[in-house]
Amino acid sequence: MSFVSSLKYLFDSVTSLAAVECCTVCGRGLTPDENAICTHCLLDLPRTDCWNRPYNEIHDLLDGRARPHFCMAWFRYSRASEYAALIRRAKYGDRPRLARGLGRMMGCELLAAAAAAPSGHAAEWLAELDVLLPVPMYWTKRMRRGFNQSEEIARGLAEMLNIPVGDNLVARRGHKTQTRKTFEARLRNVAGTMEVVRGEELAGLGVAVVDDVITSGATMAECVGLLQSAEPTTSPRSVNVVALALAGQGR
Repeated sequence: MSFVSSLKYLFDSVTSLAAVECCTVCGRGLTPDENAICTHCLLDLPRTDCWNRPYNEIHDLLDGRARPHFCMAWFRYSRASEYAALIRRAKYGDRPRLARGLGRMMGCELLAAAAAAPSGHAAEWLAELDVLLPVPMYWTKRMRRGFNQSEEIARGLAEMLNIPVGDNLVARRGHKTQTRKTFEARLRNVAGTMEVVRGEELAGLGVAVVDDVITSGATMAECVGLLQSAEPTTSPRSVNVVALALAGQGR
């Protein structure tokens, strides 16, 4: 093999390795049939099974501040878990495609659960949904990050469920990060930061507020509360909650 041929072989090999996408969780190379997460890690995903329970821990978390109809989160989130990389990279790693892909996977599992039990809770949950509303992000933060991960998750979910994504929840001002704040401080931090626009578009519809992670529930409670406090002429039929993950902490 000539020197030039050797260089070309080395270059092609490095390029081929670089092109192999890796599992976001374990780092293994993905097969052509896998996307973002390998089959092994997907099987071991710490699922909540919320969509099979009409009343679950998300209802408990929001009780007293908002009363959503159906609530679900796909998997349990812990900072110490290797699965936390899914949220970190989708949120902070400039990976909008990852956020949208995870939304599609969640939607696929929801459809499968509904198909497996046509009269079950998952099917009832799906039948309730008319529009998905991402938790909004203030424009300055969106400019810095380049995208709203909740919107990307909603769009991935919408692709699978064939449900539109609305823009009726908007951020009227920014707020400081919720990280490391007490529950009461989180509530104060998000109070008054969002509003509903063109509420008449939501009248009589089943809406679902979409977010990446539910931790204390303060942000979700603010969104759900706004939608539920609408005038009767612009009131949704039901307000529901969906998130990629549910944090392991309580109130």
